[in-house]
Amino acid sequence: MAEKKLITIIKYYIFMLIVLQIAFTKDNVTYGKIILFLMFIINNQLRFFSLEKEYQKIISFSLEIIFIAIIYHLMGGYLIAYLILAAIDSNTLFDNTVRNIMNIAILLEGIYFSINQSFEFIFINVGLIIVIIAILYLVGNVNIRRLQAQKLYDKLRISEDKLKEANKELEMYASSIEEMTLLRERNRISREIHDSVGHALSTIAIQLGAIERIAEKDPETIRDISRDLRKFTQNSLNDVRKAVREIKPKDYNNYEGIIAIEELINNFKKLTGVDVRLSFTKDKWPLNSDQSFILYRIVQEFLSNSVRHGKADSILIFMAFNEYKLVVTLKDNGIGAANIVEGIGIKSMRERVTEIGGYFEYSTKLEEGFSVKIELDKNEKLRIHSSSDILSLDTISSN
Repeated sequence: MAEKKLITIIKYYIFMLIVLQIAFTKDNVTYGKIILFLMFIINNQLRFFSLEKEYQKIISFSLEIIFIAIIYHLMGGYLIAYLILAAIDSNTLFDNTVRNIMNIAILLEGIYFSINQSFEFIFINVGLIIVIIAILYLVGNVNIRRLQAQKLYDKLRISEDKLKEANKELEMYASSIEEMTLLRERNRISREIHDSVGHALSTIAIQLGAIERIAEKDPETIRDISRDLRKFTQNSLNDVRKAVREIKPKDYNNYEGIIAIEELINNFKKLTGVDVRLSFTKDKWPLNSDQSFILYRIVQEFLSNSVRHGKADSILIFMAFNEYKLVVTLKDNGIGAANIVEGIGIKSMRERVTEIGGYFEYSTKLEEGFSVKIELDKNEKLRIHSSSDILSLDTISSN
């Protein structure tokens, strides 16, 4: 910004010198010549401040070369001043190839008007402009390198931000996996205790009851012993059941819907080899049966479509829980599409979400994959499924 202000001041100063020289040395200045000079100034200012596309600047600069030839021929002035104006723009507005062509055009114009002139005129208008163009050329190269360095720095900074974000997501993913693994393992242990120890103690209690009924010898003594043993076994069984209830995590049932989705993803990864990552916020609230059912089906449909239609090999699923909503984002790295016609899969996703008052949207671009965003209210009320929709999470997980 400071460089542009300095260049602007220099250009205005040169314009003023040209105007003053013409005003004090020429008596035949007409309205037509004044209009032509104003057109020259306007063209110069438009190119410097308004034109953005390369071809527009090239056309404007070509017009300026013509303007300089006509104005200098009709009105005179300092030729070197005109050439410096053009040299400033050629070395600040164009890249190397175009810049070289424009500099050659400026030199040729200086040489043309120097034909049959004095050595002093040639020295000022050709020799001096060569030096000025060389200096501007070097300054332009330094500026280009600075801009390239700035662009490289910006790319590195963006890459660093992306790396930090990826690291954050990875930590969140690892934390989520660790939590779910712990819940699943505790549930497995409680189930094993219930199935093995609980079953064995139940069998002992039944057998002791049989002994109590069939005892014939010294029935009173055997009956008392067996009764005490049965009571002891029953107490032991109650203790085991109490331990099972304490070991089994209370949060397991609350997060059973998420665990079912995680198992679906694990099975999908084994079958397809696609890299699917599920992560969610640390704070979570339990999903009701409707939300669990619908999210399971949507994830199932998205995974299938990403591979079948999108040819994706990487899928990210993020579940963001806040105080009021659950926002689920699903995104793949597939081929995407410029235009998309909603098929049965997308319509089914939208209908399932809207039926429980949720929000559904999707987006896709060619070569930029496909993404789906879902929002569900925390206090959403249960919907009564039709008979075709009734399906427990245990049944879903087994599928």
